[in-house]
Amino acid sequence: IVDGPQPKEKEERQKVKKLSSSPEQALVAQTELLRDMFIADLAIAGVPQLQIAKVVRVNLNRVNRIAKCLKKRTQDSNGEN
Repeated sequence: IVDGPQPKEKEERQKVKKLSSSPEQALVAQTELLRDMFIADLAIAGVPQLQIAKVVRVNLNRVNRIAKCLKKRTQDSNGEN
């Protein structure tokens, strides 16, 4: 009989600890997601990427990576998007 958790149980416990995050980590993840969404919205609206990088205060490479996947809005004949 072996006392204490088995090796496999230890690994599973470590995985669970790694998956759980502190409120601070969740807040950082949410902030970064909001930044990415803001970058996407500005890129779709046709704001130049350099200006987006300045406003959002991120690296231009991050703006380029997000913006290259998006299409810019075009105006209809009625002037609406």
